[in-house]
Amino acid sequence: SDLGARDLFLDSLWSIRRTCYLDIAVVAVLALVARLPWALIVHRGASSDSLFYVLGAKSIAAGHGYQILHHPTAFFPVGWPAFLAGVFLITGTSFLAVKVTALVLWMLTTAFVYLLGRRLGGRSVGLVAGVLVAVAPTMTIYALRASSEHLFIPLLLAVCLLVVTADGRTPSMRRAALAGVFLGLAILVRSTGILLPLVIPLWLLLRRPARESWRAAVTMSVVSVLVLTPWMARNAVVMHTLGLSTNGGYTIWIGAHPGASGGFSNGGKHWAIRSVASETHQNSLLLHESIHYVAHNPLDWLGLIPAKFENLMVWQPGPLQVAHERHLHGAEATLVNGSLHHLWLFKLWHYSYWVLGGLALVLTARRRLPGAGLAALLVGFWIVFHVTDRKSTR
Repeated sequence: SDLGARDLFLDSLWSIRRTCYLDIAVVAVLALVARLPWALIVHRGASSDSLFYVLGAKSIAAGHGYQILHHPTAFFPVGWPAFLAGVFLITGTSFLAVKVTALVLWMLTTAFVYLLGRRLGGRSVGLVAGVLVAVAPTMTIYALRASSEHLFIPLLLAVCLLVVTADGRTPSMRRAALAGVFLGLAILVRSTGILLPLVIPLWLLLRRPARESWRAAVTMSVVSVLVLTPWMARNAVVMHTLGLSTNGGYTIWIGAHPGASGGFSNGGKHWAIRSVASETHQNSLLLHESIHYVAHNPLDWLGLIPAKFENLMVWQPGPLQVAHERHLHGAEATLVNGSLHHLWLFKLWHYSYWVLGGLALVLTARRRLPGAGLAALLVGFWIVFHVTDRKSTR
């Protein structure tokens, strides 16, 4: 009798795992199919931020360290270029390798979305969430770029999967430490997450009695900072700054100077990446000017928040417009021009995401589902951070 019950339990467990694997395969394949045409048909190389990442990755892969224009750099955090460098060591240096990497990472992202949705609300919720992310047209076109979001998003989702438990309990110390590792890596990819070692542990402390959760919260926060320490030490020695990157001053200044508009308004200033000295000098100078502007013009700065919010929330066809700047023909012209002629579909999907996502957050919060508070906290942090501390362009 006991043996039969155990066999029945194992069969049931295997059935659950089999459906989970099948669901993951479905959403991952959908993510691949939705992005593959863009990766194969549109022939454009890296530009702007993407070009910087690729050049930095080439330097690391060649054994020269993180350099740009033949000198050490920290203008962008090292995480994404270092990851691409690892890819280049295997595949060789090419933008095709970057596109393939992006496809794989988006497949991983949809799998993580499914798993998180399943943990929050069951299989049906996981499938809906995974499919929506997999086929979203507003996300598929980013396969054209070497954007650091490709890696940042799955890393942050991994953190959420580790700290959100199905029964609502505080994660174990091992899970909290692993979450701290992934969080530190995510910040090394995009330094905009620098406050997350405070935000996510705060959620852990607020959702459970502090006596139950403080160890996990502290562990996660400390480990994430330890992951960042070697890079900060490198910058202190090589770049003469303790910051994670040297573009923070430039980015903040765009949203806080006399000519700021709430969107991208650089006042004629450009990246000062000609040397280590120019990077660090511009970073500290523009940061000082930004602080001075906010301190002496607080009402003007606050008055920019509505415009920043609008620029943040509105959908902008950036990758499509960049692809359209070249002379297109054949299938490439059909895909890009056809998309530009049907922007209403992208806009409808984009705004539906916000409406449906907001309703979902309300419902999950009312039902006290595990992770609902964390999702609301992360979305709220993302909005507040972008409309107060920096430019908001997407």
